[in-house]
Amino acid sequence: MDLIELLKIEQKYYQGNLPINVFSNLKLQINEPKIIGIIGPSGSGKTSLLNIIGLIENPKSGSYFFRDQDCLKMNNLRKTEFRKKNIGYIFQNNQLLEDFNVLENVALPLILNGENYKNSCEIAKDFLDIFGLAERIYFKPGLLSGGEQQRVAVARAMIKKPQLLLADEPTGSLDDETADLVFKYITEISRKNNTLSIIATHNFKFIKKLDICFKVEKGMLIEI
Repeated sequence: MDLIELLKIEQKYYQGNLPINVFSNLKLQINEPKIIGIIGPSGSGKTSLLNIIGLIENPKSGSYFFRDQDCLKMNNLRKTEFRKKNIGYIFQNNQLLEDFNVLENVALPLILNGENYKNSCEIAKDFLDIFGLAERIYFKPGLLSGGEQQRVAVARAMIKKPQLLLADEPTGSLDDETADLVFKYITEISRKNNTLSIIATHNFKFIKKLDICFKVEKGMLIEI
């Protein structure tokens, strides 16, 4: 059984009346938890692909199955529940909640999945210690460095041990040392938890650390 199967995915957008084709007959099949890289220039469709896999946007046509569940036939409520339970997402701009402190940001996925507030915060506190953020748990995101904010975003995405992790340029705005650290957290925790992780990146030095890497080219995925 494939963990993920995307077949004949077509996606296009419009600028006025002008169609912009993003994907044409795109295919992706992954049958076990691995760390997958998606590379390609800006505008090639990396974020669109993650958003389709993450049930944030729908393709124009094609099929998408996750563990034999037909994701494109889910209604919006079912998609929300599915994302909440199964998918962690590291966004390009981290999207931390500015009114919440670090601890609350990271505890939130557990709370949304039914864990009580106190237990969620205890689990989040221990998890943040792994990321070297024990002394920042009561800070608001605006008081953190860019690297610290991204570590919080990674912790938030991974604390519920998702079956699927999607990371959109998770190291794109970081210096080399911090980028290496963030990538290390993502890969080590993914392997420990048997999480299928799909990482869109411009950083070619990480390719050798991935299990499989695909390039978005002419609307399709080419394994490299």
